[in-house]
Amino acid sequence: MNDMKINFTQEEGKLIVSVSGDIDAYHSGDFKKTIREKLKSVDADMVVLDMSNVAYIDSAGLGSLVALLKDVRTKGKEFVLASLKPNVKRIFEMTRLDRVFKIVDTLGEV
Repeated sequence: MNDMKINFTQEEGKLIVSVSGDIDAYHSGDFKKTIREKLKSVDADMVVLDMSNVAYIDSAGLGSLVALLKDVRTKGKEFVLASLKPNVKRIFEMTRLDRVFKIVDTLGEV
């Protein structure tokens, strides 16, 4: 079990959310709550999750991401996942969530 860290950066209409640690059943509730709170106070057209430091995600973590995706899309904004490690990307492919989320290889592609 890794401690989770979430950092926020704003640039050019984007909110970059850098996540470090596992997005799992232990962390997913706080993860979702922290990001939702930040979204209330930020005006950005796009929310980008930098997942380059996420080594593991489970079904609870996927559920949190789907809930955040719905929140962001309801407000007419774009939600993008960036820099997924191969094992994390495989989970999105196996669950076919790679067809639901916009996924890019690097932050530079956003």
